[in-house]
Amino acid sequence: MSEGVDSRNEVQIDLDKYMALIEKLDKAEDTIGAMKEEAEAAKKQLSAPKRKFIDLFLDNNDINEKSIIGFISFGFMCLFALADLITAFWGMDLVISDTVYTSLVVVTLGAFGISEAGKAFGK
Repeated sequence: MSEGVDSRNEVQIDLDKYMALIEKLDKAEDTIGAMKEEAEAAKKQLSAPKRKFIDLFLDNNDINEKSIIGFISFGFMCLFALADLITAFWGMDLVISDTVYTSLVVVTLGAFGISEAGKAFGK
């Protein structure tokens, strides 16, 4: 048997090689950390900016205002229908002006129709 190895087959490690491997591992971990930081910075740059209410009124936004108005109008129509059902359950009659309901229908259909026509013929 050789002098550096005992009978239990233990391997003697060269300390210089071990330290070189540790330094290489440390540099690799530093590189990975730097890459993760760069990736986070790039992700922040690519993410959409936070929306503000005032952004609805800008000319160069990507929000479809017609769809928002149509959705709100449709929501009011649903609220009127729900209120009519609830009052009818107790035998009361909910009086809603035909003008108000018709205007909500026109706004809803008009907003969604204009929005879809803009998508179809806009390009």
